[in-house]
Amino acid sequence: MRKTHLKSSLAISLLLAAPTGIAAQSAPPSSANQISAAAPAVPAAVLSLRSRALAPLGSGSQAHELRIDGLYIETLQGRATLPGSLIAKPTKAGAIEGQATMPDGRVVKLSVTPEGASFTVRLSAQPDSGITKWGLAIEAGTDEFFTGIMERLVDGPQQLTWAAGRSEVLNLRGQQIDMILKPTLSVYAPFFISSRGYAVFVKSDWPGHFDFCASDPTRVQIEFEGPSLEVKIYTSADPAELVREHAMDAGPPFLPPKWIYGPWRWRDENTERATYYDGTPVTGPFNSEFMEDVLMMKAFGIPNSIMWIDRP
Repeated sequence: MRKTHLKSSLAISLLLAAPTGIAAQSAPPSSANQISAAAPAVPAAVLSLRSRALAPLGSGSQAHELRIDGLYIETLQGRATLPGSLIAKPTKAGAIEGQATMPDGRVVKLSVTPEGASFTVRLSAQPDSGITKWGLAIEAGTDEFFTGIMERLVDGPQQLTWAAGRSEVLNLRGQQIDMILKPTLSVYAPFFISSRGYAVFVKSDWPGHFDFCASDPTRVQIEFEGPSLEVKIYTSADPAELVREHAMDAGPPFLPPKWIYGPWRWRDENTERATYYDGTPVTGPFNSEFMEDVLMMKAFGIPNSIMWIDRP
């Protein structure tokens, strides 16, 4: 991770809550497929979220901003870039509530709500039928790296993780990851941390896709299916604080019962043998190796809370 400097959390909160915490900008029209090719070009929507916790990217007054662009909605008729008119003027509390009418008559709404050192970005539309996907992109620095999303090194079959020549380790930069249940041992979650001092949690159980600077080295691209999209963006110079904030949003782990903290005995393979270790014939109806584990631990005075059998 990058070097961090202690900063007042109060100063961060005040900055994010101020009207200047969210800046409305316009960008050149996107080259993505439009719903109507004949529609006149309009500036695309761009969000700039400001926080002192962010490591500087560039220089000047925008160095501590998180720039979000490439916002789009995809329907059965095609993909349409969200217009700059969607970005309303921030309120005194720093929030944004904007809406814009798309070429197909659909009204898209955008809300950005500062919450302490975090932001919640919501996209929705009416009518919401026929919406297939939402997308956005976050500006990334050339030396910025990312971690999270999954327990393994790469997306896909677990054999890829320990294949020779793997060097990705904990940096997701350059990888593309599908957020969907797969036949794998890894657990996936739509949450990642950036070395720049922010984290993203997509609050959705719809299939999605993360592109960590693979298609565009200057952008993390995020897209999710569903009728709406909600993204929580945390900012902090302390990575542990980013993890903690996400845990409180997603739900902290519960305290297990006391017996789970006792010694565990694990066995991967189990064979039914004719005799125990000392030659005593097996006469009971239970697996011989399992019974021997229990009896031997009892004989040596080893306490045991759990017997774990992987392949009975």
